[in-house]
Amino acid sequence: MDRFFSALLNSLEANSKRLLRGKIFLPAYLKKRRFTKYESPRFARQVAKRLGLRIEEEIANPFPQEFEVGWERQIVDFVIGDPSQPRYFFEVESLDRAQLYLFLPHGGRKDHSKLWYYWATVCKRNSGDRKMPRYFVWLLILPDQPIVNFPFWDAYEYHLFSRKLRPLVQANPFSFYDRLIKTSAKLFLQKQQELIDSQGEWQKRGCLKDYQDRCELVFLTCTGRQLIMSRGRDEFDPAKERRVLLKWKR
Repeated sequence: MDRFFSALLNSLEANSKRLLRGKIFLPAYLKKRRFTKYESPRFARQVAKRLGLRIEEEIANPFPQEFEVGWERQIVDFVIGDPSQPRYFFEVESLDRAQLYLFLPHGGRKDHSKLWYYWATVCKRNSGDRKMPRYFVWLLILPDQPIVNFPFWDAYEYHLFSRKLRPLVQANPFSFYDRLIKTSAKLFLQKQQELIDSQGEWQKRGCLKDYQDRCELVFLTCTGRQLIMSRGRDEFDPAKERRVLLKWKR
């Protein structure tokens, strides 16, 4: 993962002009998927090139019906490595998506939290599916500076927070969301739940934290000023995060 982190850092910095010194992460640049559709493939492809690996975009990761996951499949943004035995699943969540509603499992596997995608991927890998990755990586775009016109879906659509918190979120999305998302993921890794083990059998009381050496969950956060890596093997301990300042070039 250290090589992936360095490759992503270098790729972001190499695209400084196109990323407008990080401003492309702000709401004004989310219209018509300008960031997610046009910019993320550019630096993702450069990450794969720096790693000397293949990259495929928008690849289906179907889930067996018996898993009872809310969605029947995941569309992985980027699969990096040999498609028959990939190294990374790489998901990019721009500012309108890097919110708690996507990372809060609360109603069982049909609640549509994306963390269930990770659970199902681990189960598939444990059962012998070689198309599942060694690392499941999310890049969260969370500016650590004031913004305006924030699409506060957590409050307006999902009612997780009061709408009165919007000024607080807009003051610094990173400060508000980064630890909340990682805490939710930490609790998800620690929770006792059904899992398929390496023998292909269902365990009634397994923990995803015990499978980080098989398919590790990793969060990378880009704040516009720095890139942060937080790893599932460390249970997202802030003291063990890797933080590097971004050197945007004019």
